Amino acid sequence: MSALSEYYYDEQLRKYIVQFCAIFMGIQVEVGKRDDVEPHLISVPIKVASSDRVVAAIKDENTQNKLVRLPMFAAQLTNLEMAPELRKGVGHHRRNTYMPAGGVFPDDFKVVEQRMPIPYRATMDLTIFASNQDQHYQILEQILSLFDPTFQIQITDEMFDWTKLTTVELAAINFEENFQPGGDRRIIQSTLNFTFPIHMSVPNLVHQRFVRDIFLRIGAVSADLSNSYEIIADLDSQQIPYEQVFSLDDVDLK
Repeated sequence: MSALSEYYYDEQLRKYIVQFCAIFMGIQVEVGKRDDVEPHLISVPIKVASSDRVVAAIKDENTQNKLVRLPMFAAQLTNLEMAPELRKGVGHHRRNTYMPAGGVFPDDFKVVEQRMPIPYRATMDLTIFASNQDQHYQILEQILSLFDPTFQIQITDEMFDWTKLTTVELAAINFEENFQPGGDRRIIQSTLNFTFPIHMSVPNLVHQRFVRDIFLRIGAVSADLSNSYEIIADLDSQQIPYEQVFSLDDVDLK
């Protein structure tokens, strides 16, 4: 049965979102600038905006009155579109050979066959929530100094994965400070738009289909024969057998 006809799910979109969120995991802000409190650093947590309703209710202790802790990030995958300019061909395959550490040749010798992944361009939004402008500027400065305007991330460490690296680009910055006229600003927020290429891959085929033995039939045939079928028929009529001219025993493993 073909690998394409079987169920396959490798959490590829999820991996891209997780690695995108990991870019901003180490960001901190300084708080506590008062007479009775020494300034100290706190980490800015990040969450995926479209969280599961049940999980969100459990984290909020089944109440809508739980206060939101600021500052914080919210990340969300907002768009996916085809990226034909990133295609390297249609239906292209490549093959690699390898032998696991400690393997025995030729029994553990493997051939990995891969189909060219399909490229897309993803758009992620990162929303910053802060309780004051000082926190907001601290966070923005740390992010803006990371992107120049791109940042490279690694999705996996698989040996033959040709989609392991991608480049995240900062595309736009939008300030969204909503407050009533004459009222206090409750939450300061801004949204940063990022774009980066992603690739959707199908399962690799791992097999041992490689040449182990070579057999030839050497004989004299008529020059009037026009194709290989006639040549094989002539050799059969002469009862010329196949002769092994090469096998794996001829390979010097030293």
